[in-house]
Amino acid sequence: MRLSQNSLTKAERTLTESESSWYNRVIKLQYFRMNFKEYNRSQSLLLPPSYEVFLGESHEAVVLSEFMDDLHLQFLEESYNNEQGGRRAYHPMMLLAVLVYGYMNGVFSSRKIARCLRQDLAYMFLAGNSTPDFRTLARFRKEKGACLEVVLKEVVDKARELGFISFGTVSLDGTKMYANASKTRNETSHTLKEKIHGLLKEAERIDEMEDKLYGDHEDEEADELKTKEGRAKKKQELQKKREQAETHLSTLAKSTPASSFKETKINTTDPDARIMKMKRGDFANGYNVQIMTENSFVLTNNITNNAGDQCLLIPTVRTFKNRYGTTPRRLLADKGYSGEDNYAFCKQEKIDAYIPVHKEPLNLTPYRYDEVKDTYTDPIGHIYTFKQHMRGEEKQRGRPRATDKDRHYKSTVYEYMDILTGKKKYLRVSLGWQQHAQEQKEKLASPEGKTIYKQRMHDVESVFANIKHNLRFTSFRLRGLGGVTSEWNLISLAHNFKKILS
Repeated sequence: MRLSQNSLTKAERTLTESESSWYNRVIKLQYFRMNFKEYNRSQSLLLPPSYEVFLGESHEAVVLSEFMDDLHLQFLEESYNNEQGGRRAYHPMMLLAVLVYGYMNGVFSSRKIARCLRQDLAYMFLAGNSTPDFRTLARFRKEKGACLEVVLKEVVDKARELGFISFGTVSLDGTKMYANASKTRNETSHTLKEKIHGLLKEAERIDEMEDKLYGDHEDEEADELKTKEGRAKKKQELQKKREQAETHLSTLAKSTPASSFKETKINTTDPDARIMKMKRGDFANGYNVQIMTENSFVLTNNITNNAGDQCLLIPTVRTFKNRYGTTPRRLLADKGYSGEDNYAFCKQEKIDAYIPVHKEPLNLTPYRYDEVKDTYTDPIGHIYTFKQHMRGEEKQRGRPRATDKDRHYKSTVYEYMDILTGKKKYLRVSLGWQQHAQEQKEKLASPEGKTIYKQRMHDVESVFANIKHNLRFTSFRLRGLGGVTSEWNLISLAHNFKKILS
């Protein structure tokens, strides 16, 4: 019913200014009805018959599903052992797809992924409406680590078929990743042994005190501790555990060099993690992750708790060769991998290596060599006489001693002693190192070498940048070398899928 102009004016005069404004809006809505689409949150919604139709053919989850269907992953199904009966397991392809998609989108927590399976259409599509709980996802991620390496190989082979990879120019680099371990949980073998013995002595002291107080009378203790026989049995179990702990510590002491035994610290949360200097400049428990890449695809990885890169080139390349049955034609690495063993290994494997020299070799030009006497004379007349031959590099702390087939170089130490002061000077001559260093300097100084070496920066560095910055993967969730290897394989799969689908 419309109000007359006179009555409307009279009504407005009786209202305050704020009330008048509200009253005008009400009157205006009576004159003009707005035209909106229907909005009802209680309305039942009928989705399309397929999530794929709702998401669209170009959606990342749809393309990922199609790509994974083309992979040969029967071995993943064969890793289960329930053909004789028992409760049916969730399909491994579904669990793998859900985990990979989660890592592709920066979701690493199994609880968060399990929540997404009930809320996110992309996860629901990949899971086929299955809803495994977080324990199932976490168990699959932990127990199928060996299978994930084969899956990574299958993805690399598929990328090779598509022309993304040719094993031509491959880059090698490493980065430090935080472990799931606290620095406050680091203990030396000596302090750990003392704590174990202290706890066992305290347990024995409490046991003896309770024997005096209670005797054989019943109390609120466990049934096995209510009798002397039960307590004696418990003492034997504790004694057995102590002997096992002492055996473990003695084995550790024998396998650790005497010079480094006092400095070695074991993290009680993650015993495989070691304290190392991280990229941010701080010191924390972590792992050294080595990867080989081509065209920014992760080809293989090698994870260790050794902080140094120099001794990791050979095992990483061997892992690559064992996995793909060949070696790359060209290898690019930074000067942290410079070493006689590494240069000789690459030459032996017929790999064209581009690795800058970390230090200038000794310039023997000013020295005069006497082949008959086997001596070197410096410019001021000091004569260096032969002292000893050195085969291979000196053993470093935490680095395994090289086997005979890994030692490719012979260096010779010459000694000069001042007759007046008795002070000695040494001259270490390694003709092999000088030859390799000179070859690398000439190769990297050429225009072609500079162009080739520039590829390393955007090839391997971009992989770590994407994983750490874009995917926000900066620390491991799992513990132990096996766990962190499985998790790194997952993030490598996520990175490679991102590359293929982009």
